[in-house]
Amino acid sequence: MPVQMDADVIVVGAGLAGLRAARDLAERGYHVVVLEARDRVGGRAYSVELGGRRAELGGSWFTPEQHEVRAELERYGHPIRDSILPQRARWRTAGELRHGLPVPWEELGSLEHALARIAADAEALARATGRPAGSGADYIDALEPPAATRDFLVGWWQLMAGAPPEVGASSELLATIAAHGGLTGLVTCLAHSPEKGWSALAEAMAGSGGAALHPSTPVGSLHDDGRSVAVETVGGDVYRAPSAIVAVPVNCLPGIAFTPALPAAVEAALGRNVGCAVKLVLLLRNVEPYGLAVGHDSELPLRWWWVDDDVDGVTRVVAFGWKDDSFDPDDREQVARAVDGYFPEAQLVDYAHHDWNGDPWSNGTWLTVPADAPDLFERGRFELDGRIVLAGSDIAADEAGWLEGAIRSGAAAAIRTATLLGPARGGA
Repeated sequence: MPVQMDADVIVVGAGLAGLRAARDLAERGYHVVVLEARDRVGGRAYSVELGGRRAELGGSWFTPEQHEVRAELERYGHPIRDSILPQRARWRTAGELRHGLPVPWEELGSLEHALARIAADAEALARATGRPAGSGADYIDALEPPAATRDFLVGWWQLMAGAPPEVGASSELLATIAAHGGLTGLVTCLAHSPEKGWSALAEAMAGSGGAALHPSTPVGSLHDDGRSVAVETVGGDVYRAPSAIVAVPVNCLPGIAFTPALPAAVEAALGRNVGCAVKLVLLLRNVEPYGLAVGHDSELPLRWWWVDDDVDGVTRVVAFGWKDDSFDPDDREQVARAVDGYFPEAQLVDYAHHDWNGDPWSNGTWLTVPADAPDLFERGRFELDGRIVLAGSDIAADEAGWLEGAIRSGAAAAIRTATLLGPARGGA
């Protein structure tokens, strides 16, 4: 007697990867059910209102080369906002707030030497087949920088790797430089964002194609018996389909039981994204728009500041740090002290953040490869045999860690699943 199926495909996770996979398959005529743990779609793409303006608490930007994001926005008629690049900069190095040069004159030679070495190593990595071992801290130490130069480098590390340099692989720094046009590329490539916000894009994707969305439905297990996949929710409901796509952050995969067990190579990577960034979107008075502030100070938890636009004398600013038990981003006084370290002239009007590290449906932030396993997320590792397909920004073959990577990974998962299923019963 044939087993009753609830869908052709069950997609676990309604981030951008899951939404792209679900929509593409539904448009081919497959019956798709999406199970999402949160009460919203978008995953780590999350927009809120702050003082009447948009605040992106998850991913913010996309680059000129990231064509899949652009295509999605154009598909739904969502305008694209072009960034205005920084017109001024300030630096927090060796305990001082500096305007102009990031280091004192006597360190200029050391800074030049360090940057030349980094540029050369980034070019070498782009030609290599593997990634070098060692942490970001090991790499910076090997440059033997004096105090201000070290703080400058740690500040730049903050954006390129969302984790302390002691735990992130040195290749995060070098690969980012190689991929985005050189030493300044990660600033100049932050060129675009959705005018309506990433959440609006996610909602548009969820509302097209015809997939059935079930929010607030976390999944506890998947069982692939070789003919179909049984997906059981934490609440005990069971959905069955000929195939399933699991599109959740890699740090959430340990919370899902797979039968049969995932391959050892995949198991080794589960929970190993060390990304633990802290991101705040702030509204500040008395700060000139379109600037940048970078540095490191052991007394200050935020190290990389993108100063955006001004409306009626209130400037929107995005600030990054990483998880620090001594810093509570919900404590307004602590946030105000962090602002004062880089913008002593500023008045804190309001701010917003999301605790991605404490959120059980993310368990961390964008992909940062661990120092002890720099090749842990290489291409091909997450391709499974059987009827379950994995997807997501963390494991994307291209643009991993970016929202572009999520969309590309979801598209690839849809193609792989359609090949597995054959023509849809609806005739697509």
